[in-house]
Amino acid sequence: MDFLKTSGSEFFINNRPAQLKGAGLGNWLNLEHFMFGLPGTDSQIREAVINRFGIERSNLFWDKFYSVYVGEQDISYLKTLGMNHVRIAVNHKLFFTDGFEKSVAIREIDRILQYLNKYDIYGIIDIHTAPGGQNPDWHSDNYSGVDNFWNDREAMKVLEELWGEIAEYYKNEPCIGGYDLINEPCFFESAYNKNMVDFFKRCTQKIRAVDSNHIIFYPGNTYSRDFSMFNENLDDNSSYTFHLYPFLQIPDDINSPQLPGRLVECLQKDVTYEHLVKKLKKPLWCGETGHPQHMSETSFSVHEFISVLESKKIGWALWPLKDRGAMGIISAKKDGEWNSLCNELSENWVFFDIFTKDSMLSANKMNDKYDYYKWLANESTSAFNVVRKNLEKISFDRFYNALDDYKFEHCIKNESILPSSCRIIGIE
Repeated sequence: MDFLKTSGSEFFINNRPAQLKGAGLGNWLNLEHFMFGLPGTDSQIREAVINRFGIERSNLFWDKFYSVYVGEQDISYLKTLGMNHVRIAVNHKLFFTDGFEKSVAIREIDRILQYLNKYDIYGIIDIHTAPGGQNPDWHSDNYSGVDNFWNDREAMKVLEELWGEIAEYYKNEPCIGGYDLINEPCFFESAYNKNMVDFFKRCTQKIRAVDSNHIIFYPGNTYSRDFSMFNENLDDNSSYTFHLYPFLQIPDDINSPQLPGRLVECLQKDVTYEHLVKKLKKPLWCGETGHPQHMSETSFSVHEFISVLESKKIGWALWPLKDRGAMGIISAKKDGEWNSLCNELSENWVFFDIFTKDSMLSANKMNDKYDYYKWLANESTSAFNVVRKNLEKISFDRFYNALDDYKFEHCIKNESILPSSCRIIGIE
C-alpha cells in the first residue's frame, strides 16, 4: 500500500484522486452505552466488571470482546462493500495499560492492521476521549456533564505526548491512513477557540517531529461542526473532519420532499462549509454519519446525505461498523443472548427514550447549556447503578459466553443503511 495523502482539496491513493468510503470501529476500544447495551461510560462499565468478577476474569472478558467484535471477517466484509478505510476510535486510557508498546490499544490496532493490509484498507486512528472530557457527553468517557479538558494544560500534555508516541510507532506504516487528533470537541467558552487551535499546533509539532508521512485530521468545535476558529492551515498534508447525522441535525425534515436541499443547507450552515472550502481549501472528511435502526423507515436520509457528500468529493465513514443493534452495519441479533442479558441487567433501559434529538438543540433551550448534559449524565449514571446491582446476579460464564453473539457469523447485516455507492462486489 502507498501512504494516503492529500493534495490541494483532494485525497490521493496511489497518486490518484480518491473518494474515501468507510466505517467507524466504534464501541470497540471505547465503549458507548447505547451501542454496547449497558448504560454508563466506558470507565464506569469496566470498573463494574472488575468489581464483580475480579481483574483476571475481567481481562478474559475484554480480550474476548475485542477479538469477536473486530476480526478478519468483519474487515473482509467491508472490502466486499467497496470501502477503503476504517476509523479506529480509541479511549486514550487504553494506550497506558501496560506501557505504550504493550498496551491494549497498540496490541489491538496491530492485530487488525494485518487484516487491513491484507484487504488494502486504511486505518485512521481516532483518539475518542481526553482526560477530563473534550466534550460534556458520555462518548468522551465523561460522566460529569462538563468539558474539563480545554482549560487543563496538563491534560493536554498527556495527549500531545501520546500523539508523539503514536507517530513514532506508526511513522513507516502505510496502512495507517492518518491521525484524527480528538473526537468531537464541544465547549461553550469562546476563549477555548484559541486553546483548541494551540493544542492542535502542539500535537502537529509532536507528530511532524518524527512522522512526515501521515495525514493529520483536524476537527472543529460543536461536535466537529464549527471550524471558524481556523484562520490558516496548520499542516500541508492535512484534512478537516466534521460529523453530521441527518436524523439529529434536521430531525423535522428527513421526511420532507425538500430533503436534498435541506441537507445542502445544513452542510453549509452547520459545518461552516464555505469557510472550509473557500478559505482553508483542504480535503474534507465526514468522519461520522449514520442512522438508527429503530428509525429504519427513514434510512434513505443518510443515503441522500452521502450522495451530497460524494457530489462534493467529501469522504465519509458510517458509524459504526458493528454494535448491539442500535446503528451498526453489522449487529448482534436482537433476540440473542447478549441483548437478552443486557435488557435483564439494565431493566430494559433504552438510551433513545431520553435522547431523541441532537444534544445541542436541547442544550440551547437551557439558560446554562451544561444543565442538559449534567441531567443526561445523571440519568445515565442512575441507570448504570441498576446494572451494577443486577450484575451481582449474573455468572461469569453467562456474561462471557454471551459475547459469542458478536462473532461475524452470528451477526445480522443491515445493508439497508448502505448508500448506493456501496455494492456487494465480492473479493478474490
